[in-house]
Amino acid sequence: MKIDSKGHDKVYGYGQALRHVASLISSAFDVLEADALNARGMTVDEMDLIYRDLFSSARRCRTFLQPRTQAFEMADNLVTACSILKNLYRMRFHEKKASGSQQIAAGDLAERFITLSQALCEQGATVAAVEWAAEERLAA
Repeated sequence: MKIDSKGHDKVYGYGQALRHVASLISSAFDVLEADALNARGMTVDEMDLIYRDLFSSARRCRTFLQPRTQAFEMADNLVTACSILKNLYRMRFHEKKASGSQQIAAGDLAERFITLSQALCEQGATVAAVEWAAEERLAA
């Protein structure tokens, strides 16, 4: 609800933040950015470490959520990105470690977080393409 109610610019910001955080994970753990965005290609210990780092990062970014400051928008975008990925990594962890119905439920939730992150990244890319095309038309 929060994401859907804030308009295209905010969705674009969330998508950019998700890609940025995935890029950091990618370089730190030597995986493809797409794998980092989907919490794939890592051991459960690495997923746990990433989860803990994302948890701490989201908490740290929340300290910058002071309305009407320059850092607010960036902090809000990063808090949202870290929170989405944090939950995804925790569900992937449980999908690997749990058994039975808990494993299935964790996998289902992980897929929902992946769908959300993909939608934000794709919507953000669409908004950027539309803005770029409009700038090109104005320049011509």
